[in-house]
Amino acid sequence: MEFDSPSSIQRPPSSASSFSRDRKKRGFLGKLIKRKDSSDLLDSDLSGRHSPTTASLSDSGDRSDSPSMLLKYRQKHLKLDKSRSKEISMPADRNHHKDGIFHAKQHHHNGTAEAASGSRKQSTSGTITPASTQSNPHLFHLDTHLEDMSGILKPEFLRQHHQEDRRAPPKRHLMKNRRLMAHRGGNHTPTPAKDHAAVAGPASGPFPSPYALAPSSPSDRKLPQGVPKTAGWTAPESWGVMRPDDEHQSTYKPSQPKKTPLPRSKAASTYYIRVFRTDGTFATIVCPLDITVTDLMQILGRKFFLPSVAHYQIAFRRLGVVRILQVNERPLMLQKKFLELCGYTEEDHIWEMGREDTGFLYRFLFIPSVSAVPIDGQPEDYVPTKKYTHINLQKLNLQTIPASLYQHASEIISLNLSENLSVDVPLQFIQACVNLREVKFSGNYRDHLPTSIMQTAKLNYLDISSNRLEDLDNGQFEKQETLVSLKAQNNCLSSIPDSFLYLRNLRQLNLAFNYLTEFPSSICNLVTLLELDMSFNDIRELPPEIGQLCALETFVITNNLLTGALPGTFQNLTSLKSLDIRFNDLTNVEVIMTLPRLEVFLSSHNSVSRIEQHSRRMRVLHLNRNPVTRFNFPVPMTTLTTLNLANAKMSSFPEGFFEKIVNLETLTLDNNHFSTIPSQIGRLRRLARFSCVSNSLSSLPPEIGTLSELRQIDVHSNTLSTLPSEIWQLSNLETLNASSNNLDTFPMLLYLGSISSEASGLRSVSEEGGVQGDFQTRRTSNMSSSSGYSPRDMAGRRESEYSAASSDAGPTHRQVLTSAGIESGASRKDSAMSASRLANTMAQSIRYLYLADNQLNDDSFKEISFLTELEVLNLSYNYLSEIPVGTLGRLVSLRALYLSGNNLTILPADDLFRLTNLKIFHVNANNLLTLPAELAEINQLLVLDVGSNSLKYNISNWPYDWNWNFNMELKYLNLSGNKRLEIKQTPHARGEIDLSDFSSLSKLRVLGLMDVTLKNTDSTIPDQTEDRRVRTSGSEVHAMSYGLADTLGNYDHLSTIDMAVERFRGNEDEVIFGLFDGQPIANGGSKIAKFAQDNFADFFSIELRKLREGESVATALRRTFLSLNKELGTRTMSESEDKYRLDYGHRGSSVVVVGPEDAKTGACATVVYIAGNRLYIANIGDVRAILSRTDREFRLLTKKHEPAFSPEIERIRESGGFVSQTGKLNDMLEVSRTFGYFELNPCVQAAPSIVECQLSDNDDLLIIATKQLWEYIDYQTAVDMAATERSDPMRAAQKLRDLAIAYGCSDKIVVMIVAVGDSGKKIGRSRIPGRGSLGSISNIEEEELFPLSKRRRPRNFPEDAGLARLGDEVSPPVGELAMVFTDIKNSTLLWETYPIAMRSAIKIHNSIMRRQLRIVGGYEVKTEGDAFMVCFPTAAAAMVWCFSVQSQLLVAEWPAEITSSVDGAEIVDEDDNIIYRGLSVRMGIHWGSPVCERDPITRRMDYFGPMVNRTSRISAVADGGQVTVSQDFVTEVHRLDETYKKFPGDLSALYDVVGDEILAKAVDRDMKLLHGYGWGLTELGVLKLKGLESPEFISLIYPKNLAARMKISVPDVNVNLAAAQVVNPTSEMIWTLRAVSLRLERICSYLNGTPLSAQDHEGYLEEFVRQNIADHGVQPLLDHMVTRIEVRLCLYDHLISFAD
Repeated sequence: MEFDSPSSIQRPPSSASSFSRDRKKRGFLGKLIKRKDSSDLLDSDLSGRHSPTTASLSDSGDRSDSPSMLLKYRQKHLKLDKSRSKEISMPADRNHHKDGIFHAKQHHHNGTAEAASGSRKQSTSGTITPASTQSNPHLFHLDTHLEDMSGILKPEFLRQHHQEDRRAPPKRHLMKNRRLMAHRGGNHTPTPAKDHAAVAGPASGPFPSPYALAPSSPSDRKLPQGVPKTAGWTAPESWGVMRPDDEHQSTYKPSQPKKTPLPRSKAASTYYIRVFRTDGTFATIVCPLDITVTDLMQILGRKFFLPSVAHYQIAFRRLGVVRILQVNERPLMLQKKFLELCGYTEEDHIWEMGREDTGFLYRFLFIPSVSAVPIDGQPEDYVPTKKYTHINLQKLNLQTIPASLYQHASEIISLNLSENLSVDVPLQFIQACVNLREVKFSGNYRDHLPTSIMQTAKLNYLDISSNRLEDLDNGQFEKQETLVSLKAQNNCLSSIPDSFLYLRNLRQLNLAFNYLTEFPSSICNLVTLLELDMSFNDIRELPPEIGQLCALETFVITNNLLTGALPGTFQNLTSLKSLDIRFNDLTNVEVIMTLPRLEVFLSSHNSVSRIEQHSRRMRVLHLNRNPVTRFNFPVPMTTLTTLNLANAKMSSFPEGFFEKIVNLETLTLDNNHFSTIPSQIGRLRRLARFSCVSNSLSSLPPEIGTLSELRQIDVHSNTLSTLPSEIWQLSNLETLNASSNNLDTFPMLLYLGSISSEASGLRSVSEEGGVQGDFQTRRTSNMSSSSGYSPRDMAGRRESEYSAASSDAGPTHRQVLTSAGIESGASRKDSAMSASRLANTMAQSIRYLYLADNQLNDDSFKEISFLTELEVLNLSYNYLSEIPVGTLGRLVSLRALYLSGNNLTILPADDLFRLTNLKIFHVNANNLLTLPAELAEINQLLVLDVGSNSLKYNISNWPYDWNWNFNMELKYLNLSGNKRLEIKQTPHARGEIDLSDFSSLSKLRVLGLMDVTLKNTDSTIPDQTEDRRVRTSGSEVHAMSYGLADTLGNYDHLSTIDMAVERFRGNEDEVIFGLFDGQPIANGGSKIAKFAQDNFADFFSIELRKLREGESVATALRRTFLSLNKELGTRTMSESEDKYRLDYGHRGSSVVVVGPEDAKTGACATVVYIAGNRLYIANIGDVRAILSRTDREFRLLTKKHEPAFSPEIERIRESGGFVSQTGKLNDMLEVSRTFGYFELNPCVQAAPSIVECQLSDNDDLLIIATKQLWEYIDYQTAVDMAATERSDPMRAAQKLRDLAIAYGCSDKIVVMIVAVGDSGKKIGRSRIPGRGSLGSISNIEEEELFPLSKRRRPRNFPEDAGLARLGDEVSPPVGELAMVFTDIKNSTLLWETYPIAMRSAIKIHNSIMRRQLRIVGGYEVKTEGDAFMVCFPTAAAAMVWCFSVQSQLLVAEWPAEITSSVDGAEIVDEDDNIIYRGLSVRMGIHWGSPVCERDPITRRMDYFGPMVNRTSRISAVADGGQVTVSQDFVTEVHRLDETYKKFPGDLSALYDVVGDEILAKAVDRDMKLLHGYGWGLTELGVLKLKGLESPEFISLIYPKNLAARMKISVPDVNVNLAAAQVVNPTSEMIWTLRAVSLRLERICSYLNGTPLSAQDHEGYLEEFVRQNIADHGVQPLLDHMVTRIEVRLCLYDHLISFAD
C-alpha cells in the first residue's frame, strides 16, 4: 500500500463508525477516569495489578498486601452503580509529581490525619478530598503532595530525603510495567530522554533481537545505598507499583558480546515506521533513526488526535509475543536491526520499509497503558486443566503472576513462565510457593537473572535457557544447595561466577551455545556433576583441574576450538561413560582410551591420525572424518560393538586386528583406501552391518560367508570383479548393495548345480519357440480400440480377447508356465528338492538387492531368480538386452524393480502380470519401442518411469499396448524423452473414456510429457497444482538442451517443483531455471514451493525494472527472494480469506492458495538467471548447483546454509536462536535460509547467496539438485556421470537420480541438468575436409534422427569404476608424440619416515594421475615405483595434463603425516594462495619420435630409444612441483598456439597442422583450456644432461596460478648457471670435487653390498699429483672426476629405484 503522506493514518474501510465512536471515548483521557462497569473493576482486580486510581481500603485493619484479600473485598461491590464513580482531576502543576509516580496514602480516622489531609487540600488544586472518598468508598485517596509524607515514612527518613533533595535535582522514576502505571491527567507531556546519543535498542551487541530489550522485573532490583530497608511502607510486588530505586534500572544496558555499536545510516537521515492501534488503524511516521519512545508517542498523539498520551505505551509484537518498550528505547533502531537480521540491507532502501506492513515479521502497537487483560486478549485468570501442581503459563504474554494462583501457591511444584517477555515474578509469590521444585524461565530474552526466582527455598530444576543472560552474578547460587539441574544454554555468558562452588548437589549442567572462551574453573569443583554440556562455545583447551569431576558420566563439548591433545588429568574421569568431542581440532585422544568406564566415544571431524590404545568397556567408537592412518588395539576389546572409520586415510588393518574385536556388530569403512579385507573378518561372528563404500576393493574374502548374523552389506563404488559364492551362506542377509563395481556375473550357488532348468522355472525364449511365437503372433494382431469397447469394459472384454488371441496363436500364459515346469506335477519333486537346497541360504532372507552400474548380462537372471523373497531389485545401467522368460515371474514379492539404463528393447510380458505386488517400475533410458498391455495387470503400480526410450505405438490399441487409464493408482508417470511418441485425442463413443485423457488418474502427482508430441490434448492434460507437476515443454531453451529427473521417494505428495522460463521478459537470450524444494506435508503438496514457482519470474521482472543507477542484477535477485518471502508471510499470517488468492499464475496451472496453515512450512530454492553469456545464481537452503567444465573440473555455485557452520552460526546467535547437537536450527530445521518458517524469523531468513560468473567456451554442464542427491553422490562423481551422457541431458539427469537410488537413497530427489556449453551454438557445415553437412532433413531416415542408444562395454575396461565413467582409454600414440616422465620428490625418505601414511598418499597420487590421463586423453605406458611414464598425441594435451595434475595435487586430502612433513608442508605465496601442499611431483616433457613396440605379455604399447632417455634426464632437472620441457617441445607448442590464435575456432586450420580430425578437435579444446589457465615459460638455458653427450636447452613451464613457485626455485638455478660460466676452477676446488667423487663411490659400493673400508687406498696419490701435475693436465683430471661423479650418480639412482 502506498501513502501520499508519510504521517497519514490508514484504517480499514469498515472501521469508520468505530472510529467515530472511539473518538468520542477519547475525551475522558487526561480529564477523568471512569469505571465503565463493575466488571472492569473485577477484571482489573483479577490481574493482580492494582492501580492507585481505583484501589480502596475500608480501614487500616482491612489493609492487606494479598491479592486474594483485595479480590474478595472488591467482589462485594460489583453491583454498585456507575454513577458513584467520581471524576478524578489530576494536578496541573508538574512540580507536584516529583518522582513521576502517584503515591497512595491511607486515610486515618484520627484527627491528625484529617488535619493533615485538610492542609494538603488547601495547598493542592484538584486533589481528592476525604469527603470525596467518603462518598465513594471504592476510591482511595491519591495524595500527590510529596512535601508532606507524615503517616507514610518515618521522620528520620523524611529529614534525610529532604536533605538529598536540596543537593540533587529532581529525577523522574520510570515504571517498568506500564500497564500498571497510574493515569496522569491534564496536558501532561512526558519529558523526552535527554541522552539521544545512547542507543537503547538492539543496535548494540550481537544480540540486538527485539527481545533482548526486555525490561527487568521489579523483583530483580536492589535498594540503593543509603536507603534503609525498613524506611517507610512499600506496596507489595504483586501490586506492580514502581519503587524509588527503579530509576537505577531504567536505562537500557546493551547485551553482552561487545561489538561496535551500529552506526547511523548514511543512506537516509529519516526512516519510516508504521504503528498500529488496537482497532486496526495505523499511522505511518517519518522520523529520525534515533528517536525515542517518548518522542514517538508525542507524534502519535498528534496523529491520532489524542489530548494526552500519558495513558498509552508502545509495544513490539512478534509471533504473538509482546514486549512493552521503555521510554528511552529507540523503535527505529529496533526496526532497522530486525530487518537486517531478516536479510535486508541498505541497498534494499531499508529506511522506506517502515511504510509497508511487516506484520508477518513484527508489528509496533500503540496500546493503552491500563488493561485488565493481557495484550493478546486472553483472560488473565488461569485455571489449570488438572491440579495446581504443574502450572504452565508459557507464551501467555503475562506481566505478572495471575492472582488466582496465589491461593494455590503452596500446591505448585512446577512453574513454567517461558516466553513471557514482560513477566514480573513477585518475591512474595515465590516465597509462598513452599513446595516449588522446578522453574522454567526460558525464552524471555532477559539480560540478567531474576533474583526473585533464586529465592525459591527448595529449587531442584532451573531452566533459564534462550535468554540473553550476560552473567549469572546475581544468581545467589550460594543459597541454592538443593539445585540438581541447571539449563543455561543459548545465552550470552562469557564467564561463570565463583558461587557455582556451592552447588554441591548439582547433577546436570548445560552451558551450550554461549560465549565461553575458557573452561570455567568453578565447574571443576562440582564433584557431584553427572552430565555436562559445553558444546558450541569457543573453548580452546581444557584445564588440568577437569580431572576433579570424578563423578561425571556424560560430557559433551562439540563444536569448540579444542586443539592438540587433552590434558593428562583427563584420565581421572573414571566415571565417564559417554564423551562427545566432535567438530574440534584434536590430534591426540589416546588419553581418552584409558578411561575405565567409557562406553560411547564420538570423535568425528577432528584431526586424529593414530589410535593405538585400548579401552576396557567401550561399545561405540566413531572416528569418521579424521585423517586416521594407524589404528590398532594392543589388547582385545571384546566390548566394542560399533566402529566407524569412514572418511579416514586407512589402507589396511594390522595383522590379527579383527581377532581383537570379535563382538563387533557394525563396521563402517567408507571412503578409505582399502584394496582388500583381511580374511580374519570371518572371526566377527556377531557382525550385522558391514559398509565399505568408495574404496578400492578388488575382492571380498570367502570367509565373509561364515558371518551368520550379517544382515547388511554395502560395498558399492569399488572395483569388485566378482562376489564370493560363499555369500549364499548368509542366511540372515537382508540387504546387498554392490552397485558401481565391475561385476559381470552374479555368484552361483555351488551345490545347486544339479537343479534343472525346469525345476528352477527358467526357460529361454530360444528354447521355447512357442512363447516367442505367441508374442509375435499377438503383436501382429489387427485388433484396435476402434472396435467400440471402452476401458470400462476392459475387465471382461480383455480377458475374452486375450484368451481368444492366445488360443489362435499358441498356448496361453498358464499353459506356458505349465510347460516350463512351474506348476506341472512332473516337476513338483524337483521343485521341492530345489526348495530344500535353498533353505538356510540368503535366498530365504534377502529383501533388497542393488547391482546397478556393473557389467551384468542376461545370464545373471538365472541366479537372481532364486531369490524369491526379493522386494527391491536394482539392475540399472548394466548390459541387459533381453530378460529371460520366467525369471521375473518367480520374484512375486517384488515391490520395486529398477532396470534403467540398459539395452532392453522389449519387456517380458508373460512375467509382468505375476508381479502383483509391484509398485515402482523404472525402465527409463532403454530402447523400448512399445509397452506390453500386461502392465495394466499390475493393479498396485504407483510409479512408472519409461522416459528416454524410443516408444512409438498406438496408445488406443489397449488390448495389446499399454494405456495409463488402466492403472488408476499411478502417482508418478514419466514419458518424457520419447520424441517419437505421439498422444492425440481420438474419436470415441459417448460414455466411453478418452484413452488420451490423463484426468482419470486422480492420484497422479508427477506427469512427464517433455518432448512428447501432443495433438488436441488441451482438455485431456490436467492442470498443475501444488500437488501435481505436469511437464509438457520441450527439452531445449535458447539453444541449450536441458533435462530433468525426479522421484517422490516414500512420500505420497509432491513437495519439490522445478521451473524453466524461456524468453524471459520477451528476450531470446534470457532464461530462468529454478528448483524449489518444499517441506513434505502429510496431507498435500507444498504450497510454498508452488507459490515461489508461479511468481518468481513476475517478481524478478518487477525488481529488474525498479533497479536504479548503479544497482546490479544481483541486487534485483536478492530483492526478489525477499519480496517473495514477504508476500508469503503476508498471506500466511493474514486472517482474511480473500487475501490469500493470487491474480496471476502459470498457464495451465491452478492458482495456489496459501493460508495460515502454511506458515510453519517452507521451501529451499536455487534460481539460475542466464542473460547472454552472464550467469547469475541465487540460492537459499540446501538445493545445490555446480558448473562443470569440459576438462571435468567443476565449480560449486551455491552455498549450503547449514546452521552449525560459519557465518550462519554467528548470525543465528545474533538473532537469538541456537543450534542443537544434531546441527538443527532451534532443534527444528536443518537449514538457516529458506522461504517460509515464519515462526523462526529472524533466525531463518530468505536473503540468498548470489554468485555471478561469465560463461566461457570451457563451461559445459550446469547441474542443480536437491540435497538428497548430494548426500549419496559427490560433486566429482556427478560431473563424471553426467559427462557420460553429455549428448542428452535428460538421460544424464536420469542417470544421476537412478544411481542415487541404487546407492540407497529412498528420499525424494530432483535433478536438473542444463547444457550451458550449447548456448548460442548452431549446427553448421563442417569445415574439415571430408566432412559434409547434414543436408536436407527430409532425406534423413527416422533412425538417424532418433538413434537407439546402445550401452556398450568400454575397451580395456579398468578395474576402477571411477575411471570407467571417464570413457575409453585413448589408443597408444605412435610417430611424433609428447612423452612425460614424473617422479615424487624425496619419496624414499617419505617411505622410510611414514610408511603407513605413504600407502594412502600413493593411492591418492596414482588416482589423480590416472584420472587426469583419462580426461585429457593420455596413454599410460608404465609405472616404476611412484614414477609414471605417459604419452600424448599432441603437445597441448601434455601441457594440460601436467597443469591439471599439479593443481589437483594441491587440493587432495593428504594424510596428516604428509602435510606435517618438511616435503609436504603447505606453502603459500604473498596473496595467501597455496603453491605447495602434499606430495611434490617433478615432471619433464619432450617431443619426438620414439621406437614403438607392443609388449607380448601385457599387450600394451612400450616405447624405446634415445627420446625416452632424454625425457628421463629432462625430468631429472626439475625440482618438486616444476615442469621442465625441451626446446623441441616448446617449438611444437608455439606452432599450435600460433595456429590457434591466427584461426580461432577454425578446425580446418588445426587439421592442416595435426593431420587428423579427432586430434584437431582435441587441440582446439586443449588450447582453450591452456588459455583459460594462463601459462608462462622461463628459460633455464643450455644444460648438459646426465649420461647424454649433447646438451639440451631446458625451459620451465607453469600455470599462472603457480607462478610463485618460480620465485622460490628459479633464482638458485640461475645463480649456479652463472657461476659455472665465469668461475675458473682452483686446485682446492678440484681436490674437493675429487673427495666428493670418492665418497659417492664408497656410498654406492655400500648400497651394492660391499662393506665400507676404513682406509682410502687412493689417498697416497693426492700429494704426488699435487706436486707433479702441470697446468695442461688440470682439464683432463677435472673431466675424469666429473665422469666418475656422473657414473656414480646414475648408479645411485638405479640402486634407489630398485630399492623402491
